Amino acid sequence: MINLWGFILTFIVYECSKRLKHIKLLRKLPPMMLSGLILIFIIKELHISYESYNKSACFYTLLLGPATIALAFPLVENIKLLTKNKRAVYFGFIIATFTAIVTTFFIGKIFHSDWNLIYSLLPKSVTTPIAVEISKSIGGIPELTACIVVITGIYGAIFGHRILKWLHIKSDIAIGLAIGASSHVLGTSSCIEKKKEKQVVMSTLALIIIGLLTTAICISIF
Repeated sequence: MINLWGFILTFIVYECSKRLKHIKLLRKLPPMMLSGLILIFIIKELHISYESYNKSACFYTLLLGPATIALAFPLVENIKLLTKNKRAVYFGFIIATFTAIVTTFFIGKIFHSDWNLIYSLLPKSVTTPIAVEISKSIGGIPELTACIVVITGIYGAIFGHRILKWLHIKSDIAIGLAIGASSHVLGTSSCIEKKKEKQVVMSTLALIIIGLLTTAICISIF
């Protein structure tokens, strides 16, 4: 019999986390972050090993790839919007990709970080399945990369729209590109929650293209 207790527990906790968002103190936390904290608490209090939990919940990892690909559907439905803004979009991709890689590299060197740590941080703004493969290819630590990617995504999901609002950026196209380029799927989920179709489309496009560009640059240079 297949051991699925971790799979079922994760699903139940996540669904409960979505309903807990009605509580004022928890309203600003993404369900993924809240459910992660609850799962950590449960696993720790019940003295369950991470290996046991991970083995029983591994189907979620397998679904990451198809879930990322499924985000392409809004692109097909809004292809005219993409072609209409193609110059701004492509320029934004290039700037976002190089900014994320260059700043991470130089900050790591300033703090005299080990090379494997720097390599692990380089794909931090890319969605998890792609980031982990990049990390493996260039000599990083995949587990550390996965953690950093999640933290980056959570930060973008919580503060991304607030920062852009503070900067007086009102264009849904610009907001979507910025969110998707910096905080991948988790940032995109915040656009979905706000029911902003243009933001979702641009954010989805950004996370896909940024992933491809980051892969090409990291593998070519590092």
